[in-house]
Amino acid sequence: MKNGKRTFILTEIVLGLLVATLAFFMLYNKNEQKAERIAVVIPDIEESQWSAFKYGLKMASQEYGVNTVLISKANINMSEDEIEVVQQEIDKGADAIIVKMVGGSKEYSKLKKIQKKVPIMLAGESPDNNVEKKSAIPVTEPDQYDMGVALAGKLLENNNGNLRGKKIGIYTESSRSGADSKREKGVRDTLKDSGAKILWSVSRDEGIKKKVILQSQRKVDIVLALDDTSLVEAGEAAKQNNLSGAIVYGIGNSTEAVYYLDTRWAESLIVSDEFTAGYQCVAETVKKLRTSFYQMENQKVPYTILTRQNLFSQENQDLLFTLSQ
Repeated sequence: MKNGKRTFILTEIVLGLLVATLAFFMLYNKNEQKAERIAVVIPDIEESQWSAFKYGLKMASQEYGVNTVLISKANINMSEDEIEVVQQEIDKGADAIIVKMVGGSKEYSKLKKIQKKVPIMLAGESPDNNVEKKSAIPVTEPDQYDMGVALAGKLLENNNGNLRGKKIGIYTESSRSGADSKREKGVRDTLKDSGAKILWSVSRDEGIKKKVILQSQRKVDIVLALDDTSLVEAGEAAKQNNLSGAIVYGIGNSTEAVYYLDTRWAESLIVSDEFTAGYQCVAETVKKLRTSFYQMENQKVPYTILTRQNLFSQENQDLLFTLSQ
């Protein structure tokens, strides 16, 4: 009887030691596990319009314990360069990719194939018109169409809803930008019955090819600049008195864009919350990396309408802070 009891106690001790040893090794391996590596491929990420986005990436990376690596090369200006860089980062061991696309549907199809190997999140826009489909690559962006509506709405508000006889020009950075196209549609739909006449719609990239500059366009009363690069250029042109007195309204997310609003060279500014965009890109990607069978979803980013009256209000302090990081 005593021998049986002794054997039982010894067995319990051995089992206890085994459990403790197993727990130790599980904890040790967890602590030793390397942080997931997320490559962020954005050609112009050193420009100030991405400051808030990078700050969001940084804060989310610290919170989730992942390693985000920013890839920004001046020669990522062609779609084939972009796909090549994405593939290079995967070959280097990236567990996931966050990318701002410069290509079109052909490159989008290539990314969808790559997505079968590693999770991919698009930053800013998608060239696919069917991004709501489950098969599409998820995208983190504001409601581009709604931003165009908001911009045109602010113009109408400042003119008591009547733009009869007003001539308008629309300026964008890229003729290939799906975001700019959606914003322009929002503008046109909103101004359809306003009495205004849209004289021209030009893109900076097409203008460079044709050696045509913003200031050479037909004279208008209002210039609507639909992205940060266009807004900054239009604001500077207004400052240099090269827009023949045209009033500038725009969409932007840099300290330069805020400067032109503050100094009265732009009348109103729509700013997307790029800090939230950067944060959500990482957060959603981490969910995919750490949760079996999780399907990443599109992430909508809020935006704010800034005027000189509310620019430095308490509610906009956090937004201005992130833009300056």
